[in-house]
Amino acid sequence: METLRRSDTFIVSGEGFCSSIDYQVLTLLYQPIIGQPAFALYMTLMNLMDRQSLISEEYMHADLESLLDRKLDLIEQDRFRLEAIGLLVTFFAGEAFTYEVKLPLNAKSFINDGILGQYLISAITKKRFKKILKIFKIQSPDQKQKYNISKAFNEVFPSIGDQEDVYETNLISGEKARLTSLNHYDFNWRLLTESIPKEFLAPENLTEAIKRKTESLSYVYGLDELKMKEVILKSIDELGFVNIERLTRNARYAYEAEIPTPTNEKPESKPRKRNTPVDPLEYFKTISPIQLLEEIGEGMVSVADLKTIERLIDEIELNPSVVNVLIAYIAKTKEGVLPGYSYFQKVAMSWKRNKIETVELAMDYVKHLESQKGKPKAGGYNKNKPKDVEVDWLKDYLENVE
Repeated sequence: METLRRSDTFIVSGEGFCSSIDYQVLTLLYQPIIGQPAFALYMTLMNLMDRQSLISEEYMHADLESLLDRKLDLIEQDRFRLEAIGLLVTFFAGEAFTYEVKLPLNAKSFINDGILGQYLISAITKKRFKKILKIFKIQSPDQKQKYNISKAFNEVFPSIGDQEDVYETNLISGEKARLTSLNHYDFNWRLLTESIPKEFLAPENLTEAIKRKTESLSYVYGLDELKMKEVILKSIDELGFVNIERLTRNARYAYEAEIPTPTNEKPESKPRKRNTPVDPLEYFKTISPIQLLEEIGEGMVSVADLKTIERLIDEIELNPSVVNVLIAYIAKTKEGVLPGYSYFQKVAMSWKRNKIETVELAMDYVKHLESQKGKPKAGGYNKNKPKDVEVDWLKDYLENVE
């Protein structure tokens, strides 16, 4: 493509407009990395969109020069920064550009991203980083320990059986929706909190973000409440907060400590039995990550593979049961050899874009993938169940682990 010209036209489209929290994240977390000119370009592009249609009128790049009082070659460099950090996607066709504005990550996702967090520290120093971090900390309004006794969705609303899937695209999204709460994994917070003396960890410092991460680590690495208590105590920083990076690292260390030391003696071959259901839907809803990987790897579970599952749940935000289907499917298609995280990330992002949020949808999607083998690639996945497609890999898989 030739050098960008002032006469080149563009339109702007987007997912929605920034909330007040988004502005705060953009100003305090993104701006130190991308710089003020790129920040101004982002805000200008977003505000060119119509608030109803989320699409702008057609403009020339000369208009951007006037609005920003900045030369076009510098604006192009600012655009590159926005693209690299994930705030903008650029499309080109003929003489016209389309700038697709993306909403920023939330503070939790941004801070816990290994690259973005480190770049922010590099830009503003670690001392200022900790100061900014306090703005986004969730504080409890009182000193009393609270326990979440809220009912889950499935405990209040009855099942309505097989219904037509409701899914519409091109709707205003705003910030990310909160995931529906389902009690698929019981974690005894009362046992854990009562076993930690208040002088070691103030109850208000055990934030919702830390609780969700603790439950995730407990689920993935098979650590009970008392083991997670030790993990938490080892992860408290000098300010009295639980450091998420330390929490994650110490949970992995705790799992590694429980792995038996390998010997030269070959273990006796014993038939493996499990009590999990053989129905595929119930199987993937009830099996734990460690059980699943044990069955795939004939008893061997590596920390690297568990780390992959952890990141798929926390970073891609796939439902844990959907992750189980994804892992089993890829293991079967790769003949039992699990690839690295980058491969899983690409596949998981595809599942995420296609709104694969339940085991039922995951199984239907796998049938769709099986039915498309050898056919030319078409558009996106729709949720109409494919007919007469046998998922042979799953049938063989379940027979092999019984």
